[in-house]
Amino acid sequence: MRFTGIRIDKKQQMKLSVHEAAWFMERMRYETQELLISGFRDFLKRGSKWGSYPQMSKIARVCVSADFGRTPSGDLTMKTFNGLVVLEVRQVANTSTLEQLKRRAMQSPATWAAFIGASGQTVKILVRAEPDNGELPQDEVSAEDFYTTAYHQLLPLYDGLLGCRVTRITPRLRNAFLMPLDTQPLVNEAAVPFRITDMPAATTDDAEQHLLALPEPPRDYREADMEQYVIHEHLYTQAAHEAHDRLKGTQRFTSAWWKGFVSSVITDLCQQGLGEEEAVCVTWNNLRFKDEPGLTENFVRATAEAIYEQEGATGESRTKSMVEPLMQTIIRRMTTRYVLRHNTVMGYTEYRPNHSWATPWEPVTDKVINTFTTDLQLAGLNVWDRDVKRYINSTRIRDYNPIEDYLWKCRGKWDGRDRIRTLAATVPTDDPAQWAEWFHTWFLAMVAQWQGRDRRYGNSIVPLLISAQGMHKSTFCRSLLPPELRSWGYTDNLSLAEERPVHLAMSQMLLINLDEFNRISPQKQQGFLKNILQLPSVKVKRPYGKHIEEAPRLASFIATTNMADVLTDPSGSRRFIGVNVKGSINVSRLPNHEQLYAQALKELDGGARYWFDDAETEQIMRHNRQFQQVPSAMQHFLEYFEPGTDDNGRWLTAAAILQELRQSLGSVFQVPSVITFGRQLHGLESLQRHRSRNGEIYYVQTRDKD
Repeated sequence: MRFTGIRIDKKQQMKLSVHEAAWFMERMRYETQELLISGFRDFLKRGSKWGSYPQMSKIARVCVSADFGRTPSGDLTMKTFNGLVVLEVRQVANTSTLEQLKRRAMQSPATWAAFIGASGQTVKILVRAEPDNGELPQDEVSAEDFYTTAYHQLLPLYDGLLGCRVTRITPRLRNAFLMPLDTQPLVNEAAVPFRITDMPAATTDDAEQHLLALPEPPRDYREADMEQYVIHEHLYTQAAHEAHDRLKGTQRFTSAWWKGFVSSVITDLCQQGLGEEEAVCVTWNNLRFKDEPGLTENFVRATAEAIYEQEGATGESRTKSMVEPLMQTIIRRMTTRYVLRHNTVMGYTEYRPNHSWATPWEPVTDKVINTFTTDLQLAGLNVWDRDVKRYINSTRIRDYNPIEDYLWKCRGKWDGRDRIRTLAATVPTDDPAQWAEWFHTWFLAMVAQWQGRDRRYGNSIVPLLISAQGMHKSTFCRSLLPPELRSWGYTDNLSLAEERPVHLAMSQMLLINLDEFNRISPQKQQGFLKNILQLPSVKVKRPYGKHIEEAPRLASFIATTNMADVLTDPSGSRRFIGVNVKGSINVSRLPNHEQLYAQALKELDGGARYWFDDAETEQIMRHNRQFQQVPSAMQHFLEYFEPGTDDNGRWLTAAAILQELRQSLGSVFQVPSVITFGRQLHGLESLQRHRSRNGEIYYVQTRDKD
């Protein structure tokens, strides 16, 4: 088992070092000559309102879940999945508790190691896990899915084992933590893997992400990240010690004492530069005498409000009229306690507590509105839920578009290497060059669809991956989106039975995989599906909405199937790109999504064509004939007729041909409609036809049975 170390050099280049797990476990026992980790711990003990350890960039980070390397193009790729899941308990009070948690963690036969983290206040727990079949995933996409599922199944088990709540983070295979320092790490190399059942992963909780794929950017003091969280905890500890010193002459744990204690702590935190809500949360969460009468979160909040009103979060006085308008008070209190944004893709307002550590965004539902209203009423405000709704549903809430946010981060970062066609090359086909060009155009069309570059037309082309089972078609489709967008923007479980959920999905999803495409009936293919593929916008009623509105279509489509003859449109299937997958798709490497989308943006901005011209469309239609279903009537026609020659041919209408087939075959022949049969004849290029008084006639001759 090999772990991956990562550090950023002076040129901001990421350097990797891969060593055996035993090397890392031995390495964490000793401090470096520069005393980097000891200095970090001392820095946290002292506290600092500047919030950044100067030597942080010199401390290496470790990713234990997998052995990573680089592709020839310089991208990171997983070589081997170790089957280790990282759990951690943060904000541990003292050394004895740290050691106790380590020992408790090792009571599980699945625990491979337990040790103290770099901050000196966390316990890292490495747990072995494997699927029910005992085989670890070999590609990064599957390993990522398994890691997420395993993480959430292990959380409640270790909550009970440790006797405390394991800190919730966003599980990522590429998460890396600071190089630990523990003179006595506990290791069980004979740990028995915990068997993970195949079930959907739960919703993720609070998130600290140190992704191995990207260098860590310079961090702001108020950024929601674990280092800042630890610093704020130490600021509280420092403020609490000073409050104890100030209250030496007051009898401990009386009403006057704890009121003075809370006031002193919040005043110090305010002067240190913490936001009002941050001061409230860190104070309330750390109080050890909450059973005192009158000591409630509302009291702490009211105290903080009074102190911050008097001194201001930056130490500058701020004034307020004696009588503040009710709505102004609602807005001030709401923006102090919460961060709000209107998700323009999902069509509703989202919120999260205004902390200095990351918490997930949640939609503002009626239940949340009632919670907001109750909190305001408990604070002494005479408000109704309609007052809160009036603000929540107003344009005063900033708009947030997750797609624009992600693409903006990618813009201008392309390194010039063709990543899109390289990704297409992981799919083995009969004509790799042709498939790469078609996939490239479709990928650009998908990004252009997200950006709304052409409101007149939708991305109507659907790559259709065709192969036997087990060729990783669905995994390839999932890997097209980055994790940030895939969690909500991808689905392979959309039913075409009802129009409303399909239209809603097209307005909110980014990529829809029509998995098991052969299950879609010919009627759906030629009717509903054919219609929605060309829509530039859809009529939807959004969640929590009351009116039907026209929304721009976001979703592009891709499809997979195990059957070759799945296309049923008798006029020709120009909306699909049939791909005969000749072997297993290489999904062992996770795509460099930043570079993929940076390339797409660069090419689109440069005027690259993201649609198929007439010549390409004709070529696609000819290519798709090999995947076309041949109806029974057409099979009978080809059995008894062939295109006519100059000597033996005769001109017949579709009805006349059907009549002759019925006479020859009798009751065995299931007669289709003349219109449907005429469309099928129309698709035969070798068959001459022209318009007559009796309609379209075709030049055919009876096939020689000999």
